[in-house]
Amino acid sequence: MKKTGLFLILIMLVHSISAQEPAIVSDSVELLLRQQLIAFPQEKLYVQTDKSGYLSGERIWFRAHMVDALTHRPVFISRYIYVELINPLDDLVKRVKIRPDSTGAYSGYIDLEDDLVQGAYTLRAYTQFMRNMDEDFFFRKFIQVLDPFSLQIEPLLTFDVEKNDIRISLHFIDRQNSDTIQPEVVTCKIGYGALKTLRPKENGFYRLDARLSEKEKNRTMLLSLIHKGRKYNRYYTIPSDPAEYDVMFFPEGGYLIPGVSSQVAFKALNADGLSTPVSGTLYDSSSNEILSFESIHQGMGLFHFVPSGNESYYVICHNQSGTAKRFDLPSSKTEASIISARTAGDWIKISCLKGIESQQDSLSLLIHYKGQVLLHRMWNPEVEMYNIAAGELPSGIIHILLLNSRQEVLSERLLFNLNENEFALMQATTPESTYKRREHISIRLKMNDPDLTPSTGNIAVSVTDKENVVRDSTINLISTMLLSSELKGHIESPVSYFADGKVNKYALDALMLTQGWNRYDIPGVLQGKIRTPDAFTPELSQRVTGKASGLFRSLKEGQISLLAKLDTLVSTITTQADEKGRFTFNVEYPEGTTILVQSRSKKGGKLNVINIDQEVFPPLQGAGITNRSEAINQFSSTQDSYLKIADEDYTQKNGIRTILLDEVTITAQSLEKYKESTFYSPISAVGLKTAKDIEKMVVSDLRSMLYHQPGIIIRGDEVTTTRSDLPVLFVIDNVNYEDFSSYLDNIEVNSIESIFVLRDNTTMPGYYPNTSGAIVITTKSGNYKTDTHRPPSIDEIVPLGYQQAAEFYSPKYETPEQIESSLPDLRTTIYWKPNVLFSEKGEAVINFYTADYPAVYLLTAEGVNNNGKLIRFTKEITVEGSNSR
Repeated sequence: MKKTGLFLILIMLVHSISAQEPAIVSDSVELLLRQQLIAFPQEKLYVQTDKSGYLSGERIWFRAHMVDALTHRPVFISRYIYVELINPLDDLVKRVKIRPDSTGAYSGYIDLEDDLVQGAYTLRAYTQFMRNMDEDFFFRKFIQVLDPFSLQIEPLLTFDVEKNDIRISLHFIDRQNSDTIQPEVVTCKIGYGALKTLRPKENGFYRLDARLSEKEKNRTMLLSLIHKGRKYNRYYTIPSDPAEYDVMFFPEGGYLIPGVSSQVAFKALNADGLSTPVSGTLYDSSSNEILSFESIHQGMGLFHFVPSGNESYYVICHNQSGTAKRFDLPSSKTEASIISARTAGDWIKISCLKGIESQQDSLSLLIHYKGQVLLHRMWNPEVEMYNIAAGELPSGIIHILLLNSRQEVLSERLLFNLNENEFALMQATTPESTYKRREHISIRLKMNDPDLTPSTGNIAVSVTDKENVVRDSTINLISTMLLSSELKGHIESPVSYFADGKVNKYALDALMLTQGWNRYDIPGVLQGKIRTPDAFTPELSQRVTGKASGLFRSLKEGQISLLAKLDTLVSTITTQADEKGRFTFNVEYPEGTTILVQSRSKKGGKLNVINIDQEVFPPLQGAGITNRSEAINQFSSTQDSYLKIADEDYTQKNGIRTILLDEVTITAQSLEKYKESTFYSPISAVGLKTAKDIEKMVVSDLRSMLYHQPGIIIRGDEVTTTRSDLPVLFVIDNVNYEDFSSYLDNIEVNSIESIFVLRDNTTMPGYYPNTSGAIVITTKSGNYKTDTHRPPSIDEIVPLGYQQAAEFYSPKYETPEQIESSLPDLRTTIYWKPNVLFSEKGEAVINFYTADYPAVYLLTAEGVNNNGKLIRFTKEITVEGSNSR
């Protein structure tokens, strides 16, 4: 928001409040908040994907919209944005680093492995600078991954949960004929526990009894099976005990005041932290019924009553399972002074309510928007209520505070305001009302600011099959920018507060009363405690840092040389170490680049030691979004059509899926050896080779053999899987080695009894946040001892480089031969362009061709224009019958 705009708002606010107000208070409050904004500017992220559900083997296309948290204008404080895909067990599937393209757009992609486990994944995005904040302010959203094998087999599960004791009953249905089937192998893994093999009962049912640890927060179960030689894996969320829930009560302004009508908000959460509907009855200490209430949205609701002095109150609540619980209301305070606020039509009405013993102190009213002061003035004790025009306030969360003369916060209230003037206006026109197969569509886009002047900007546009593509009904750009990014903690389904383009006023008010705004510590700032980003600076380039030291002294002014290698490309650069031997290279290399750093003393000697600093990323444990068990545990028939079309499209482009078991002929003695490993599972182990298999390969060293192992990538001394850039865990004779990639030559190939690969951590016993996947080796001796000698003056690393750009393929049908081609076009994402640029006239044009089947396409455009106006626009396009023209 411009300074002149703020001035006009303040003038309007002052005149709309009252003509009898005392003089404006000292501006020390505004100065302190302004200092905080300058000292710690903040970024805000929203990641738009071409769709929210994918078939394993597909590519996720995405655009990251990064804006200034205050103004919502596009910002480039950080050069890099990190985007991660995290599975339900909090293991990293993929991490990419993207930089802005020539148009200023941050865009990229994530390729899904064709045997990725079905389930609800979390897409997380952040910058290094954002790590100065709580990780709750990282962007997160669900990504649904589907396995086409679910068209053939359906697991049916029931959960019986009592506190931490779980009984699971399951059986399997052939979806083609509805018969009960018994897979050859069924295994189950809960959280980070061990893998268990299940045996069927006489009736074809399987059962598993388990007890979760009190410390176990992850309630994810991995179900794996083999049926007719085909692997099928799926994540399930274990529901919490329906009898375990909690209800919290939040009096408006923070306190109940005797004799004063009080508004009380409540929030009901089950044991896994998700909302649960409740109803309740309020009683006084003599068990006299006062009123009844029930939740209105996401376990939240409101009620009003007038508390009496020297009286206490309690509530009896019932959840959906009928479990009754008692909760005490907070005690009333006769000395309290609180803020009460409500929206009435076009006005926001603010009152100051006081107890009979409240301090006789001068009070002031502070209203700010994300740290920017909209109003700060003395409260006139003769005025009961101030009226503020809602249309003069910006869209989003307004923070209202009551301060005493020492600028201490006595009471606070959040209020959500929606101002239509905060949004850009978008129009999309097409020459035709309907289209045929393989027909060209040209869409002219027009964008204006609210005052109808042309608007410039850079947005992302996707066109998908509306009827078959899994749609995200929980999050979009508007709900993220205005709501969930401003509140601490996970907000369930923020889109639900803006259903059908309208604001759910009462649900939003309940949310404002039960949730806290926490981008800045406002009480601390008002006392002069200005927070600065002291842990992470904005990332302007790729930094390779480390320390070099001589064997007997520091390596002051020693020469440090860097060599970067990617395929056949090589580059070098040199620098000097500082007095403490520290060195820094500011470089920029694409992903997959191997960096070798060597140190020499000032006189050219090599008798020194060098260590490159390892990259450190935010912890993964707890990074995933908690999902409702009923949301993913049950089969959804609406997914059928998408699965059929997407799988046929995948097969046409990539061939038939080969997610089958490795066929290995082994002796009983060899079988016994590798099956003794706790890491072994016939479902997850790939590339299994015994000593006889290795002998037939005719390889001279372990490195050469690993080149032939499925799912393994080797770059220099870095060994990773195809699913992650994290190094693999080496398990040699049941001993774990997290940093073994540099010592591959230490193992003689003829000493290996067996070897197999785990492509990720899903079936591995235990928690391994620093590695992904494993190479499990059993030696013939069974007691391997490592010698991890490294040349001391040379160190090597494969850091996370920026992702190189890729373009979405959209076929063209310009000739009769192309139109009549027998090659089917079964795209579900019809069009994706992450950087649609608007001209000075506010115009842009997009072009694409329709696919083969009749459908209703949904065009979705999201972004922020150059003036900070939010954009969220959808348009339907009808494609009729499949006859060609």
